[in-house]
Order: sequence, then C-alpha cells, then structure tokens
Amino acid sequence: MRRAGPLWRLAACGAVLASDVVARAHTDPPNPEEAMVSRRRERAALLPAPPPVPDEPGAGPNPIDRFIVARARRDGELPREPLPPCDDAAFVRRVYLDVIGAIPTAAEAARFLGDARPDKRERLIDEVLARDADYADHWTPFWEDALVSSPVGDNGGMPTHGDYSGFIRRAFAENRAYDLFVADLIDPTMPRHKPAATNTILGVPKRVHYILNETHTDTLQTAAGVAQVFLGTAMKCASCHNHFENREWPQDRFLAFAGLFAGHDLEAIRCEQPSGRVVAAAFPFEVPGVPREAPASERERLSRVAHLITDPLNPRFARSAINRVWKRYLGLGFIEPADDFREEWPPSQRELLDWLSHDLVTHGYDLKRTIRLILMSRTYQARYDPALEDHFDLASPADPRWFLSPSLRRLTAEQALDSIRVAMTQRLEPSQRAYRRVESTALSRALGKPAARNDVSTSRSDEPAILQGLELLNGGEYAALVGGGALLREALAAPTPEAAAEVVYRAVLSRPATEGERALAREALGEAWATREAGAATEVRWIDGAAPAGRRVGAWEFVESGDAPSGSRANVVRSARDGQAQNYVLGMPGVVVGPEDVLVAHVRVDPSDPAAEVMVQWNDGTGRDGGWAHRAYWGEDRIGYGEAGTASRRRMGDVPRAGEWVRLEVPVAAVGLEPGQTIVGVSLDVAGGSAEFDGVGIVARAEPAAAGPLRDLLWALFTSAEFQYAR
Repeated sequence: MRRAGPLWRLAACGAVLASDVVARAHTDPPNPEEAMVSRRRERAALLPAPPPVPDEPGAGPNPIDRFIVARARRDGELPREPLPPCDDAAFVRRVYLDVIGAIPTAAEAARFLGDARPDKRERLIDEVLARDADYADHWTPFWEDALVSSPVGDNGGMPTHGDYSGFIRRAFAENRAYDLFVADLIDPTMPRHKPAATNTILGVPKRVHYILNETHTDTLQTAAGVAQVFLGTAMKCASCHNHFENREWPQDRFLAFAGLFAGHDLEAIRCEQPSGRVVAAAFPFEVPGVPREAPASERERLSRVAHLITDPLNPRFARSAINRVWKRYLGLGFIEPADDFREEWPPSQRELLDWLSHDLVTHGYDLKRTIRLILMSRTYQARYDPALEDHFDLASPADPRWFLSPSLRRLTAEQALDSIRVAMTQRLEPSQRAYRRVESTALSRALGKPAARNDVSTSRSDEPAILQGLELLNGGEYAALVGGGALLREALAAPTPEAAAEVVYRAVLSRPATEGERALAREALGEAWATREAGAATEVRWIDGAAPAGRRVGAWEFVESGDAPSGSRANVVRSARDGQAQNYVLGMPGVVVGPEDVLVAHVRVDPSDPAAEVMVQWNDGTGRDGGWAHRAYWGEDRIGYGEAGTASRRRMGDVPRAGEWVRLEVPVAAVGLEPGQTIVGVSLDVAGGSAEFDGVGIVARAEPAAAGPLRDLLWALFTSAEFQYAR
C-alpha cells in the first residue's frame, strides 16, 4: 500500500488503537450498522486537525467564503469587493434546480421575491432542503448513472447490476449517512444490503447485483467502478497492463485492490495472456492501523473492503465525496477530472477541500449538512460573471480555480423535462418525474440522458449538439410538452398580451418580464388576442353500451340499463365486500390528448352493494408504471396503485350518490396526461362493492386562435439559454 502524505499519518499509538477498532468490525457483530457508526466515531477521533479557517476581514462567517477570499487575495485574483451576490430571482431558481431538480412554481418564486425578511435566503434553503422526497428524486438519476442501475436483469444478453433506484431514493430521502450508504452497497453483512438476484440468460444463471465477480473481467470492472465513484480514482486502464499515463497505477496495484471483491486472489493476465502469477489482495491506499492480510472468504473480503473504503482515515473517500458535491453546486470540482485524482495534479483550494472533508467525517458523513453549508455561502450565492468563471483544460490540469463565480451548467435531461412540466402545470408531480420513465426517447437522449446504462458515469456532457438543436426545433415530444396545460390556460385568461407575457415569464424563468419583453409579446400576440375562446367540443366514447374495441383482458359483464347514457346496457364491476375488482382494455385505437381535453366516465353506484371507492385508470402506452400512470378515484383510498396525492392516484371527490347515474369529469392535466400523449387503454375499478360504468371517453375542444402564437412564445422561452442553463 502506498503512503498518502504526512497529513494522513498517525502516531503509532493511534494506529494500534485503530487496528483494534477495525478488527472488532470484522467479527460479524449483532448489529453491523451500530458497530460501523461506533468504529467511525473512534477512527474520526484519530484524524489530524483540519486546516485553520482564515480570519479574513469582510468575508463573512461562513468558513467556505473565508477560505475562498483568502486564497483569491493571496493570489491577487480578487478584482473588487468579495463575491457580489446574484439577485433574488436568480437565487430562487438556482436553489430549486440544485436541491430538488426543478424550477419553482410561479407562486413559490413570487412568495420568495416578495419576502422582505433579511434571512429569507436561509429560510428558503432550509425549506427546500426539507422537501426530502423531492431532494431524493433529484439525486436518484445521478446515482443510477454512477451505479449503472438498470430496471432489467440483462442487457443484450449481458447481466446488469440490477435496479437500485428504490435503494437510492430511500437512502437520500432519509439523508442516510454517506458511509453507510456505500457500505450498504458493498458489505453483505449490513442489514440494508441488497442481496444478489439470479437471472437466467440464454439458459445460464447469472448474478445480478452491484458487485459482479463471477468472472475475472466482471471483478475488474466492479473494482474499477467502485474506485471511480467512491474514491475518485481512475484505475480501469491498469486492468490488463500498467497504466500508460499515470505511473501511480501499475497493474499489480489495481489487481490487488480488485482481489478484495472476489473470493480469491487474482491472476495477473496481461493483455489477455495468463501469467500464472497471482497477486495478493490488498487495499491500494495507506489506511493506518488496519490489517494488511485479506480475509479468506468473499463475504469477509467484501465487508473488509467496504470498511476500508469508508474509513475516516482513507485519504480519498471523504475528499471524493466533497469534490462531487462541490462540483454539483459550483460546476467544477476542486479536483478535475472528478474521477481521476492524481498526486501530480494538486487540488485547487486544497485547504478548503481538506477542511470540508474533515467536517464531513466528524459530522457523521451528513451530506445534507454539507450541502446546506455550501448553499449558505456567498461563494454559492455569487452572481454569475463570465469574466470570473473558472474553466478546466485537460492540457493544463494544474491550473488554479478561484470560484469567484459559479460556472454555467446546462440542465440535465431530468431537470429540463421536470422544469417544463412544473412551468406548464404549476406543480411538481413525483409520479411524473423524468427519471421514473423507463423508456428512452429521442428528446431525453438529445438532452443527455443515456439510452441505457452500460458503464459508470458520474457526469453528462453539457456541450450543445446538433441532435439537441434539431429535437428542440422539430421534435414531437418537445412540442407536446410545451403545447398546453394550466399555464397556457392562465395566460389565455390574461386581459392583455402584456399581462400574458408576465404570467409566462414568471412561470418559465421565475422573474418578471422586462418592458422590452412585454413589447415583443404585444407585437407577437396582438392580432390573435381577440380570439381566445375555445372551439366546439367533440366527445369520443370508448365504452358505450358494448365491449370496447381492443385487446380485452378479463371478462366484461354487461347489464340491461335503460337509463344508461348509452340508452341500453352498462358495464358492471363487482368486488367482494373487502376486496377490489376491475375490467380493463388495452390496444384501443389511440386517442391523442389535447391541452384542454376532459376525461369523462358515467358511473352508477349499486344501492344494494355500494362501492366504497370508484377508480378510472388511463394507459398512455409507455413503460412508466406499465403505462397506467394516470388514475383518478372517488371515495375511500383503498386501491393502492400509484402514489397517493399525485397524478398516478388523484382523489377527485366522494363516491357518487348510489342509484343515480353521475357524470365524472377529469381534466387531463389532473392525471398527468400531457398534450400529444396517446391513450390506448382504460381500466374501471371498484373496491368494497359494485358499480356500473357507461359513456367512458374523452371530450376534446378545439383550441382558440391565440393559443398558437402564445405557444410559440412558450417554445422560445423554454428553448432559450436562460431556461436551459443554471447559473
């Protein structure tokens, strides 16, 4: 194992104590999690003191700002008073995008902009960080990319690492300590460890898990992925020969590390030629006071390597975590590339990196606490200034970065898609978030989301591309997203084009329109503004006294009902008193949804056996939730599909009065159906009784003439650099 420098060396007495602590951690204690927390506490006490926080006049109380200002002044890079802040409109948008991954609603932004309290920024940070589920939803796609999480067990005949989306979401919703999160992934003794699954691929059982080690290649790729993500270290090039560019990584050093992920030491295979020479498993970094010999079994080795990686005295674990968090919120890391720590490339702001790493460890690897510290800093809140913006050039990796301005960051696919939905619907629907959509689309790929996760990725390209431009110009999915919803209706209800522009700018860009922008809106919308009434309505019925056209699933029972909307028969759905039942159909001729459309269903609750809940589901033909991500119900919440309070399970009111036909109406936006989506199936559900259904369909309205130019304005704003980038 190599030495990591004097900062991380301990006195011999401390090392002996550390060895005792680590030895106790590898005896499969009754509660491995409690033992790990106890070990962390004892090991953290052995850390050397962090760099002192500079006493920097005018830098404020936040330690981050004091380090940043001290370094800039020392290097002569501070051109004026330290770090002028961004305005409130930029700040509220920045915080929402960075913490929950979507812009604020117009009401949320207006509430903040109208707040006169001096501590309103601190209050906003705490308020948004407290949205645990939304915070977790924003982190999930990052970690799915990093862990190569996949919703399927094999990809093209190759085993995957499995689906870790729920595992990630739960950990971040709970703000689970970062070291425990990592140990849960690797250490099979941890109570939250996700066990491996087995998937039969071409008749051969294959392991599906984050740790893949059935073959020599699997083991090397697993070790390289763990090192890249959790140690910020690029080892992969040393898998079959000595690293050509980084002398720190001869092949044997990497093979020794990889051996900790298998049940045996690994043979040195150089350029696909076996050597017959076995490399003893060993951890590649000096962690004082730990056993050097690798355990015998795979289970013990995985537990050992998890403890070594997360050890407070491991010089790269906490630093790599801090570097990733800093890069996420400032645009560049202290160390770049963030996956390629090298001794020859010193970090920018070394003292601040060391201080934040020490602070993270000694506060129990609480990432959210560190994030709050960053968000509260003047450094994070500084105004974007292209003249002060840092850049990274691979040809000059040691060039310093001063972080006097945040870097311009293109929104991820998930941020862009979720923000468009927030702007158009004025709410953030958990069930509709872009990362939950399994299938890849031309739009999601153009915005940078990988079509499939085959390799570890901790960053996505933020360079504009031709395909991105073409998709934003001509793509049908993009046009449908920006084509309608509550925002379009609210803007059409405004008394003047200028007022409509104000509505739209506040919703899309989280700021008021300027006088020039209002004048442009008047010019663009003026002629059509007099025609803002919707056209005639057309009703299409799928279930109207007969079995619907399509591929039926289940038995459809019809009863004679002379007073049904169809005038003849009605479909009846019956359930046992404490159960539920449904009739559904798929494969119907598709009906394309418009922005003003209303879903309808006529229902009569059986007076002799009244249903406690009535639900209608609509299928959009996509992979999300099997396509059944759009549900409305009336009455008790007994049918547990989807997520309560969202478009996947939206309560619309009480159960209709028994014995009477009642027309139920649901705006398409209420159940998350967007303009341009296609309905290909419908399901009728009851719980705790019986009900009859008839006249199930959709009412479409022709849009007003003013909708076209208003939609063009929306397209222009969503496609603008101001929307597509965070700054």
